[in-house]
Amino acid sequence: MANILAVGNLVLDTILITDHFPEEDEELRADRRLRQPGGNAANSLYVLSQLGHQTSLVTTLAADQEARLLTQALQQRGIDLSHIQRKLKGATPSSYILLNQQGGSRTIVHYRDLPEVDFEHFAKIEIEAYDWLHFEGRNVPELKGMLNIARTFCPDTPRSLELEKPREGIEALLNQVNVLFTGKHYAQAKGHADAPECIQSLRELAPQTLIICTWGEAGAWWQAPDGALKHVPAQKVRVKDTLGAGDTFLAGVIHKLLASAAPGEAVRYGSELAARKCRQHGLDNLLAPLADDLPLAKAEDISAAKATIAKVPGRDTSVILIRDKDADTIKAYVNNCPHQQVPLNEAYKVDVNPFAKTLKCSVHDAWFKVEDGECVDGPCLGDHLQPFPIRIDEAGNIFAAIDD
Repeated sequence: MANILAVGNLVLDTILITDHFPEEDEELRADRRLRQPGGNAANSLYVLSQLGHQTSLVTTLAADQEARLLTQALQQRGIDLSHIQRKLKGATPSSYILLNQQGGSRTIVHYRDLPEVDFEHFAKIEIEAYDWLHFEGRNVPELKGMLNIARTFCPDTPRSLELEKPREGIEALLNQVNVLFTGKHYAQAKGHADAPECIQSLRELAPQTLIICTWGEAGAWWQAPDGALKHVPAQKVRVKDTLGAGDTFLAGVIHKLLASAAPGEAVRYGSELAARKCRQHGLDNLLAPLADDLPLAKAEDISAAKATIAKVPGRDTSVILIRDKDADTIKAYVNNCPHQQVPLNEAYKVDVNPFAKTLKCSVHDAWFKVEDGECVDGPCLGDHLQPFPIRIDEAGNIFAAIDD
């Protein structure tokens, strides 16, 4: 476990989840609204705290109700706020985000009316107590002094910088960090066609720095000082939400580098963790298995004469698996009787009549057809068990195939 300090922006994100991106002048109803902490450094620290590290955030907070909400949320996420700089003037920065469920893309509108952390505040922090110092590449006049202090008083402590956007004068500071994170947005804004070209340009400014450049679905490129340019492909996953994926990648890389992993291993782990994040909404429980991470059962173990009850990973749900011998398929139903909304095995095991091709709820003896889940005898006659989506891989492993 390491002690990590990060300097950056803190934002209140308001997220509207929609089924498509609206056309101009369109009126669109959101499916859900979420309000949660945002900002690159805050997001990365939350991921690092889940990875077992002690994390501290250096940022500014206003004196409004939104700031109180952010304080409570960050404390719940295990992030230390003892180095917060309070500002009496200004309002909590806000981001308004449209999250398109068709592919997980997001559109962000920022509003900021709050001064950022000043050099004098940072200079009072005992940075020698930390094992890693991370800085967002913003607030350049103050950042210059912060990096100078860090390099002077903590020469052996790793320092990383996120170069997200071009900012006047920031390139002159790149040689003061050990690890530089950048990406497609910065590269294209500087006129670079791809990640290798961007890294080549940055190498002249930071000859002794590990440079990492992400490029969305194309993956990530990295180059150590005096080393060859290398590439880690992105994992192909079903994307639900890309918001915070870059922050997750950064946290994963730092986590591995702190464990003395080689740069290639660190970048690969960061890519895998970012892909894992893209498969879910938000940043909670990133290390917990998703429903389609672990198999429910093996297809060869599913019989037409016996119902198999399987717990869905990461969910408070179980399913019934049974073979439909006539169709030579495996049927899956939510383990919930429509009569009184209780599991079919609530009282004892689920009986199966392989000749009638039916299975029975153990509570009130309702019988359901294996073929389609219809109740053909009992108190919920005509009702149906709820089908549960599954997929079977080439090795015969049965997985949940659900979107949320």
